[in-house]
Amino acid sequence: MNVHADLVLKARITLLSHNDRILDGEEGMRVYRTLFAVSPQVYAYKLAYVLRALAETSPRAARRPGAREELLAEARAASAHIPADAPAHQRRMWEHTVPQLQEFERRLGQANAR
Repeated sequence: MNVHADLVLKARITLLSHNDRILDGEEGMRVYRTLFAVSPQVYAYKLAYVLRALAETSPRAARRPGAREELLAEARAASAHIPADAPAHQRRMWEHTVPQLQEFERRLGQANAR
């Protein structure tokens, strides 16, 4: 995917001006989607983490049918790019996220079955 250089620069500036480890919410999703397109192995775990959180908490996702599932599917696809030799803090963050993702998918499946 070819991403416009201005969008990448804007995403990097946003990320650099943020003090927390992970930029969250919809802003984080936009930034990490942009940067993932340029450096998937670097931003895969952060994108997957933010997408999973949005699937669970976003009011916008709750209002649109199928939105949660789309976010979870994108999170799963992004997670495939996390390198096996990722730094320990990235592996730990993803190890924490995988069980949450599985539990959320299980609850979502039960709610949809009702």
